[in-house]
Amino acid sequence: MIHRFAAALVLVLSLAACKENDTGPLSQAFFQGQGDVRVIEAHIIPTGDSSAQTGGGTLRYVLARVEFTNDLGYDLTPDITHFYLIDRSNNRYQGKDSGSSVFTGVSNSTLPLKKDEKREYTVGFRTTDPNVAGTIFYER
Repeated sequence: MIHRFAAALVLVLSLAACKENDTGPLSQAFFQGQGDVRVIEAHIIPTGDSSAQTGGGTLRYVLARVEFTNDLGYDLTPDITHFYLIDRSNNRYQGKDSGSSVFTGVSNSTLPLKKDEKREYTVGFRTTDPNVAGTIFYER
C-alpha cells in the first residue's frame, strides 16, 4: 500500500514539474486534427536537451491529447508511431509516447479499438521549432 502511495506521489510531483515548464494549452489555435483525429489539447514542452541530429537546437515536444475514431470498417490496435504532425513548412514528425521524461505518467491503451469506437491517446512529437503548429493525423 505504501509503495502505491509513493508511486502516486512521484507521479503527481513529476506532472506538476512538467506543468511549470509547458507553454499552456494550444489546442485549436495551433493544432488541428485531420480525418479520424480530433485534437483535444496540446502543449509545447521544452526539455532543455539538445541533439546533434537536430543541429544542436533545444529539443521540445508537442504533447497532444487526441481522440481517434476507428472509421476503418474493422477492429484495429492503433499504433502511436502511426500518428504524425505536419507543420506549416511540411516537416513531418512521427508520434511517440516514450523515450523522454515528458512522457512520465503517459499510458496509452494497447487494446483493440472496435470499428466506429473512439478513444483518447496522448502523443508526443519531437521538434526544435519553438513556434511549431500544424495538423495531426493517423496514417494506416
